[in-house]
Amino acid sequence: MPRAYLVRKLKLLLLFCVVFILFYGGNVLRRIIKDHKCSEEESKFLMDELCHNYTTNDAAGNMCPALCSSKKLKYNKCTNYRGGKKVLISQCDEVCEKGRSVVAVIKSKHPKEEFHFEPLDLDKYPNGSLSKAGYGMAYNIFKNMLDSQMLEESEKIQDIFSFLWSLDFEQYKREHRHLKVPEVIAIQNIWGLINQDEYLFMKVYQKHSFVPKMYGTCGYYYVMEFAPPGDILDPQLWTGSHSSFKERAEIAVDILNIVQSLDYGFFEPVHMCDVKAENFGIGKDHQVKILDTDSLFFHTSMLKNLAQPTCSNHDDCDFFDCRGWCEIETGKCTKQRSNNNLQTVCEDILVDKATNFYAGLLHSPPVAYKEELLPLLEECAYPEHSKGTIVRTPTSDDIYWKLHNLLKKIIREA
Repeated sequence: MPRAYLVRKLKLLLLFCVVFILFYGGNVLRRIIKDHKCSEEESKFLMDELCHNYTTNDAAGNMCPALCSSKKLKYNKCTNYRGGKKVLISQCDEVCEKGRSVVAVIKSKHPKEEFHFEPLDLDKYPNGSLSKAGYGMAYNIFKNMLDSQMLEESEKIQDIFSFLWSLDFEQYKREHRHLKVPEVIAIQNIWGLINQDEYLFMKVYQKHSFVPKMYGTCGYYYVMEFAPPGDILDPQLWTGSHSSFKERAEIAVDILNIVQSLDYGFFEPVHMCDVKAENFGIGKDHQVKILDTDSLFFHTSMLKNLAQPTCSNHDDCDFFDCRGWCEIETGKCTKQRSNNNLQTVCEDILVDKATNFYAGLLHSPPVAYKEELLPLLEECAYPEHSKGTIVRTPTSDDIYWKLHNLLKKIIREA
């Protein structure tokens, strides 16, 4: 059989395989996008349902009147859902920020799908109002949840119910004493909110500049500052970001500051286990914000996530970007993360990566600093020459400060 004929046949076979893979992959991608794409019809229904619950006194919160009565908080559009979380873009006139019209985000885990929790079964009097024991039960449950976020600092909080909500608890009871059991309604609303990890973290840590501002709540929904990733952190496919290196370096420094705060600014380290550039955004104050805190875990909780019952290799012990370590001899995962936040941020955001469509945030540095910056980024992302492997080594604080100081120098001299 002629060689040219075989070559032609092979080329046709390869072409067929490529076309098949592209077609199949395209269909899979379309299904994934469809599954995660939000529905305008459903989103409007959710807002109508929330306002119905407000009129029947089942939903309460400082944002309910603006959303359901004065319409100063207006739903505009939905964005793609993330793991069952509904994220709705809205226009907020004067009630989110006094005298200003701003874009806000309405968020919640869907109460009928991904969001499951048992209503509190508290001790009540025969008329349905909370007994003293019922108040004590609610207080202890809420206090325990607060302790998981704050530890010693929670002792300073006098009114836990009001602290965890958007309204003054006692004032709500007084203003709604015409209702049969206003305290039960209030507590169930708070309970629905604090069962959402993101709400609880962001409510407790509003003092941190990287946490988006929380404007308030209505029912199980919470309203927050709109902080989109923008073109720099979430560039369009193929076109990329057209920002200057100085702009990108400023954002990189902000992200490094967040890493430092998570490592040392809380009662115990906080681990980021889903690190992507689009999980960060830019707020009105031009500071970088964390948009999705569902993948943040305090160290004690992180150890439980890594402690799988058995393992045969290190991959079995991984929890997304938080990588574990398997003791092969015993077949048990060690209760310790093998990489760290800094390593993950450098690998998944700052440097170029073959598996990404986009260049790293710090691509194309100034020629004058290229020879100094690129090896530093390499050491940050792949400590101990671990490039080409799944990195299971933490990046040192020494590298952090060298990188942080160099970027600040580049920004000053740009």
